Amino acid sequence: MSIKLQNLIIHVIILLAFAFPFQGFGQDDSLVKSKGLRDFLKKGELNFLSKTQLMSTVNEGAGNDFFALGTGIGAFYKTPSFHGFQVKAGAFMTFNLAGYNLVNSTTNKWNNTRYEKALYDIKDPSNKYNLGALDELYLAYTFKKLSFKVGRQIHETPLLNKNYNRFRPNIFQGLSAKYENKKLTFSAAWFISEAIRGTMNTYSTANSFGVYSEGWNPDGSKNDYHGHIKTLGTGVFGVKYKHKNTSAIKWESQAWNYLGENVFNLTFVQSDFKIKHKKTEFLFGVQGLYQTALNNGGNPNPTHAYILNEESTYAVGGKVGVKFIQQHEISLNYFGISDEGRYLFPREWGREQFYASQTTELFEGYGGLNAYVFRYEYSSKNKRHSTKLSAGIIDQPDIQNLRLNKYGLDNYYHFLAQYKHQFGKYFEGLSMRFIVTYKKEMNPGSMTSSQKINKVDMMHFNLTLNYFL
Repeated sequence: MSIKLQNLIIHVIILLAFAFPFQGFGQDDSLVKSKGLRDFLKKGELNFLSKTQLMSTVNEGAGNDFFALGTGIGAFYKTPSFHGFQVKAGAFMTFNLAGYNLVNSTTNKWNNTRYEKALYDIKDPSNKYNLGALDELYLAYTFKKLSFKVGRQIHETPLLNKNYNRFRPNIFQGLSAKYENKKLTFSAAWFISEAIRGTMNTYSTANSFGVYSEGWNPDGSKNDYHGHIKTLGTGVFGVKYKHKNTSAIKWESQAWNYLGENVFNLTFVQSDFKIKHKKTEFLFGVQGLYQTALNNGGNPNPTHAYILNEESTYAVGGKVGVKFIQQHEISLNYFGISDEGRYLFPREWGREQFYASQTTELFEGYGGLNAYVFRYEYSSKNKRHSTKLSAGIIDQPDIQNLRLNKYGLDNYYHFLAQYKHQFGKYFEGLSMRFIVTYKKEMNPGSMTSSQKINKVDMMHFNLTLNYFL
């Protein structure tokens, strides 16, 4: 979709949004009896979102520090239900307020900033003002426990998801369906294109591969699969099961299959158990995945293939924890990938949600990996304050082992501190999140100075203010 057409749609949505008084809006999922179209639309759900985000990365060495500050505003409207049909439309506009060392003034290209540029348009560093884009725009239909969506939509799964830690999330375009009862939820979706976080563009599924970094081939050459993948789309199929034997035992399981048609197939499973004894909960979890290439991994030429022909791997994860006084949780988390091949899942499609996952780094692109993470979480009784502290040891394959190391990252320590606050009373609707992460090279000298930038021996700060109206 062109930028001009997106801007036209954005302006129409915002104009319509302001045409209705705030006090008239409230969600109504039943058939709405109204005197006219205006009265009908006034019973829909209108939301506004303002978001301000500050990010900064401090690396070793001069000239390798980055800073970005931006703000944005969005309007989202959902019609009332009419015989089970609803329409949702939304748009978001971003404004570049300030930055340091982000763009090279001579070449007008991005400097070696990894995180900050995704606040804006990673494909166009000169774009500072034309940062408006269409978000969700879909038609939904609900009949009893069955629902459908067709159009641009958010889709949440453990691997493919919105990855909403910048101004705009991933938006997938296609058809999805869901069936839900008290214990079981079945879902299925087929997507043919995606509006990728950190860009102003919508890409076909085939061209979504490699919008971000492509890494290295096992033979030592640079990957070159962007624009060379052949696929008809992405299929996502899942089932969730919740079971409660007694008030003391809870069990939840989920299984997902991700089909990158003509490229790869990946199956993910997870089960979580909670055993309550008085005021203490004991937590246990297991998860695993198995992935294999399909046909030629998207292209018969290995240089242009996303995954090598006949490449496959598996991974397992685990969690053991305890939650006490309903506010404090301590857990030990593990995730390991076999050395038979690399775990590959397009970073453009979402952020992986493994037990040992921490922000600012992914396990995607590696094989022969072992991650150990200790985590402490606290939530206040009124649910307005929460804190998370974690420390991890990430044992990667050797940086020279390109068969298992796609992005050139060696062993590292990973520390994270996060604080969230939901404001109340006069500032109801305002929330804040502050994250600090630190990554330290485990084996000094294993990486060059240029290889370390934004990966290890660095500290990253992320402050976000959201206001929902």
